[in-house]
Amino acid sequence: MKLVKISNNLVKDEESGAILNTNEQEIEKAKKVKEAKELEKAELQQLKDDVSELKDMMKQLLEKMNNDG
Repeated sequence: MKLVKISNNLVKDEESGAILNTNEQEIEKAKKVKEAKELEKAELQQLKDDVSELKDMMKQLLEKMNNDG
C-alpha cells in the first residue's frame, strides 16, 4: 500500500484511491457517533415492536369482549 499525504490528517492510498483519516481522535469520535446511531436505531425498532405487540393484545381483548358480550 503506497500512501500519499494530502493534508495533516489525510492520506491517499494510491492503489485503491481511498482517502484515509489518520487523526485517531476523529476516528474514535466517528466510531462513537456510529455506535450511538446504531443504538438509537435498535431502540426505535424495539419501540416499534412493543407498539405492535400492544396493538395485537388490544385486538385480542376487543375480540374477546365482543364474543363474550
